[in-house]
Amino acid sequence: MPYKNPERKRQWEREHRGRRNARRRMHRLSARSGHQRISKPTPDPISSQKPQATWRTILGWAIGIGVVLLATIGTINLPPSSLPRR
Repeated sequence: MPYKNPERKRQWEREHRGRRNARRRMHRLSARSGHQRISKPTPDPISSQKPQATWRTILGWAIGIGVVLLATIGTINLPPSSLPRR
């Protein structure tokens, strides 16, 4: 935005030169050191706890038990019964 009065602009720049230069120096120092001035968010206390059992875990257990049961039933040879069949 162009100033209506260029002399007033120069006067303002002269008066605020020290503050602007200090701000630039701080910006350069923080950029050079690699540190950001933004504070890190605090961790969520709930998310730091161990996760509860999910549906994937439950489904995995159910499939595992089913496979074991099928394998056991498939390998068992039942002895012939002494009772007559109908």
